Amino acid sequence: MIEVERFILIGCLLQDSPPKPKLTPEKVEVMEGTSVSLSCSAAAPCPELPPNLTWTPSLSNSVDQLQENEDQTKSVSSVLTFTASHLHHGQKITCRALYKLQQGDIQKTSNTSLTIRVLLLEGSSVTLTCSSNANPPVQHYTWYKVNGREMNTVGTGQNLTFTVTESSGSEQYYCEAQNQHGKENSTTVQLEIDYMPRISYSGSCNRTAAEISCSCESRGNPSPSMEWRVSGLRVTNSTDRVISEEQLGNTGLRSSLTIRHTQRDTPTLLCLSTNTFGSSSLRLLVLTPQQHPGFSITLLLIGAAGGAVVMVIICLIMLLILK
Repeated sequence: MIEVERFILIGCLLQDSPPKPKLTPEKVEVMEGTSVSLSCSAAAPCPELPPNLTWTPSLSNSVDQLQENEDQTKSVSSVLTFTASHLHHGQKITCRALYKLQQGDIQKTSNTSLTIRVLLLEGSSVTLTCSSNANPPVQHYTWYKVNGREMNTVGTGQNLTFTVTESSGSEQYYCEAQNQHGKENSTTVQLEIDYMPRISYSGSCNRTAAEISCSCESRGNPSPSMEWRVSGLRVTNSTDRVISEEQLGNTGLRSSLTIRHTQRDTPTLLCLSTNTFGSSSLRLLVLTPQQHPGFSITLLLIGAAGGAVVMVIICLIMLLILK
């Protein structure tokens, strides 16, 4: 070993910890079934004794190699490739670098971690698998779904396959294994279902002589954002146009808009809700009292939703009797 390199490595190991390995990408958010490749690299000041890189959990075999960087320094890299499953969602993946000089000499470790997010879109198919090392072998597998205080049997056998829906994200699944000696339950699995925003049909506007008040409610995962447009122009908070928002749990948002106006104003309002999977909109047309005296009529129009345009007109006739 070159004495200078040995000196550099000893100096590194005498620190509290050697440099942390670098993980790329730093953030992993993928659809289930997608191939994922993680790369981990650690400096190798002494190429004759490069650091040993390990992955936790291993997930699959990794490929390691010693390489020279552009600045002529050396590093060791390891690539871990696997297919993303819903079972990986929320799992912490760690790359660990072990530095040592020689047998019985100083050694230290350093590590870097990331948490993977596996996306399950509504409508996709999921298969849960239950296994056991019981002796004698398991004779029956039963699957259960838990929603609050309710528990329902949803299948039998080692595998449970179903199409996920929005409600699947709020329920837990587990399997029960049984042989002649008794029963044992598995740990529970909770799915996180991602879906584009859905605006509630209950969106509406109320009108007085001085102002118009509208509300719009949307749910989606991730939680959506909301914006208002009046006559095609985006609304920002001001003295005459006030927007307020209320978070509804982890997936919902309610937005309210108050506009000062004159009796001659007949604005067309659009509520637009967006998240990473798409958008939906709700158009509200407020008629003037002169057009329909004694009545408050709201016209709802569902607009762009996930690339498709759906035109649905719903007239909500208020139960007011014309005097």
